[in-house]
Amino acid sequence: MSVAKYTLTVTPDPIDLETAASEKTAGVSERQGSGWDIRNAPKNYLALIIFQVASSAFSFGAIWLITRHLGEEGYGAIVAVIAASQVAQVLVNWTSAAVVRFGVDEFIETGKIARTFWVRSIMVVANLILAVALSPLWFEPLAGWLKLGTGSFALVMAHFVVTVFWIHIQMSLQAAKLPRAQGFLMMVERFIIFAGVLALTVAVSLTPFGAIVFYIAAPGLMIFWGLYQLRKYIFAGFSIDRAFVFKIIAYSLPLLPMSLVGYFSGSYVDAVFVTKFLSVGELGVYSLATQMNGIVLQVPTLVNALLTPFFVTLDNEEASNKVNRYFTSALPNVTLAWGALCTLAAIGSYFLIPLIFGVNFSAAGTPLWILLTSSVMAIPILCGYAALTHARSVTSVAAIATTLSAVVNILLNFLLIPRFGMAGCAWATVAAYLVCNIGFAVLLRIRVKMPVSWVYLSILPNLCGTLVFSLTANVWLAIIVAFGLFALVVMLKWRSVGEGVEIIKRLVRPEVSA
Repeated sequence: MSVAKYTLTVTPDPIDLETAASEKTAGVSERQGSGWDIRNAPKNYLALIIFQVASSAFSFGAIWLITRHLGEEGYGAIVAVIAASQVAQVLVNWTSAAVVRFGVDEFIETGKIARTFWVRSIMVVANLILAVALSPLWFEPLAGWLKLGTGSFALVMAHFVVTVFWIHIQMSLQAAKLPRAQGFLMMVERFIIFAGVLALTVAVSLTPFGAIVFYIAAPGLMIFWGLYQLRKYIFAGFSIDRAFVFKIIAYSLPLLPMSLVGYFSGSYVDAVFVTKFLSVGELGVYSLATQMNGIVLQVPTLVNALLTPFFVTLDNEEASNKVNRYFTSALPNVTLAWGALCTLAAIGSYFLIPLIFGVNFSAAGTPLWILLTSSVMAIPILCGYAALTHARSVTSVAAIATTLSAVVNILLNFLLIPRFGMAGCAWATVAAYLVCNIGFAVLLRIRVKMPVSWVYLSILPNLCGTLVFSLTANVWLAIIVAFGLFALVVMLKWRSVGEGVEIIKRLVRPEVSA
């Protein structure tokens, strides 16, 4: 059976031929192998951490200014607009992961990502047109649930459109193995938002509308900057065949329902339930907790951004043994260490939130403590399971696990928020992430024989400490329980902890690895 071919030729960026040749030999060709990922893992991750720390500082600064000058209700109004935009994105972003999955393949083969970039761009435009055409069906109910004010439609749609394209650019930077460029642009985006909010504050004209404008303008500017960074990889001749298009669609289709139900297990739909059962002011308080937890979660999310291209490259080189060693030795230790850090962060934030944000936001300390435990539940997913799912093209695993997570989150929100308020919503999130975690592990074990190791033992110390705090409100008892269990797990798994340290040493000094 013959395969029809469609050819689209884009004029290349006019660069000096000698410069292009040297880049090919010294830069692009080196990045096409897994050796580059291993050798540059410490440098890339350190750069991403630095950019993320700066991004978090700018995000924190913007949140602080907004909450201080607009209060919980003003901040809640901003969060409601962003939440509506995020929910709408399920109609478009379901193909975004395909950019990394197939873009890395194309980059390994050709040093370009033109075919993947432009095919997905066409899909983005088509899905955006469909989403806008269907907006009368989804916007009014969403506006009612989130109690959006009049005139919010234009703000939601503007944020929706720029965010969709900005995510497309970010995925493309990952596909071209430019993680530091992506991290830098994300930092600049956060700086623009902070600078804009600060300027409005100084001018005594900060309003929810003005703040949202900068949340829209910042990613819009990053789209153009990102295109400039990608110009050498996307403006090139390429051909498209139907088999490739169908491959992307087949890979992405399970992610469409996953994207939809994923929002029902995340903080943006939690905002709907908090608004329904509580108030806009309490939404502002709870949103502070979710935003702080989101800032913390960016650190492991950066690991996922590096792991997906790395796993794809290893599979191309038939080096699955290295992937298995990561799951048996490294991932449990990463989860245990993250649990200890999150426990310390929860303790610190419990005391610092009233001092930094004021007494009106002191109630955010309890849900934030619980939400930090949800981030521990998410570590195996963000630092391994999700990347393996995309690298092995078993996206149905993610669809099933996320669906189970969404069902749990919705049911528990209905049951727990009326009785326990914001703490109940946070515990629903913990349960949702735990179910998603287990779903990924079981299904990946069945589909690709992924080793599970002692990951679930490593989450227990943090989880038990949070349970004690939630039940007793005794911070010191929670500390004793959590860190006593951390010490016990380290003693029980001392040998595996040592192996994990050795793997980290090999990443830092690749020349010592076999």
